[in-house]
Amino acid sequence: MSHVKGLALLSRLEYLENLKGPSIYKEFLKKISTEEQNFVRQPIDGANLYPDNTLVEIDRILLEEHFAGDVSEFRKLGAWSAEFLMSRFFQLYIDEKKPVEFLEQYARLRSAIIGSGEMKVEETGRGSLLITIDYGQNIPESVCMSELGFIEGSMRLCGAKILDVEEISCASEPNILESKFKIAYT
Repeated sequence: MSHVKGLALLSRLEYLENLKGPSIYKEFLKKISTEEQNFVRQPIDGANLYPDNTLVEIDRILLEEHFAGDVSEFRKLGAWSAEFLMSRFFQLYIDEKKPVEFLEQYARLRSAIIGSGEMKVEETGRGSLLITIDYGQNIPESVCMSELGFIEGSMRLCGAKILDVEEISCASEPNILESKFKIAYT
């Protein structure tokens, strides 16, 4: 995850603005700006690639200053992001109620949408999936949580009723480079 698409950053910023309002959002842009990248003057472009440390810094500030240290808030952020992205880019899967087909398409388009990590979707039985995202490096737990929230939220938008979600591993754990989620749905 040496780089990440601006779309991943924008979803976090828009979630913050929705949660806390435009004045907090503007202050946040100042906090994440650096000498190399001034986000106040030059907004994040969803199609551009940004260094992964930008995502790490955004998540750190969100966690410490806006989420009261509660990493599970990133799962809510991910679900909110599903609402933000799905109707723009994947309405067909919502209309046709095809959650697995959406996840397979998302896995194929991941490099264009997220910019990092390889995702595999494996059906392990009727109404059971194993989702593996290989980042090739350790990542913050916030990324695992936002990924899981996005996957759950997207599946629900595509008509799935989520029965159970089990996090098998998170690439934030020492010596683990993949996040794995087992999802039971109807």
